Amino acid sequence: MPGGSALQGAALTQAISAAMVGLYAEVYGQNRTTASTYINDNVVVCILEGILTGAERDMIAAGGAAEVIDGRVAFQIACEDAFSAAVERLTLRRVVAFLSGNQTSPGIACELFFLAAAEAAQ
Repeated sequence: MPGGSALQGAALTQAISAAMVGLYAEVYGQNRTTASTYINDNVVVCILEGILTGAERDMIAAGGAAEVIDGRVAFQIACEDAFSAAVERLTLRRVVAFLSGNQTSPGIACELFFLAAAEAAQ
């Protein structure tokens, strides 16, 4: 990763949360999503709440939860590079793996990033 000064502690987790919320807002056009980020060694976990749009809530109510999940999975695949780039920019470490999961009741997503070891990230 390019040299620079990485954020630490709460400033870093808040910046990652804000970046993830921003990416969700860009794609879904709604600003209801909130996020909490946790970092432990080489793992970054971002939990997003309030992710569902009105149209998705209507689809779920009509029995279309599977279709909503399918759409969310497609979103994650399309946005993987942007998600990873945001985490790399903020942590100054390379993302070596990205996993994502979604749930419709309640509307929650989990973005999970595995980072290169700190020594290898230089």
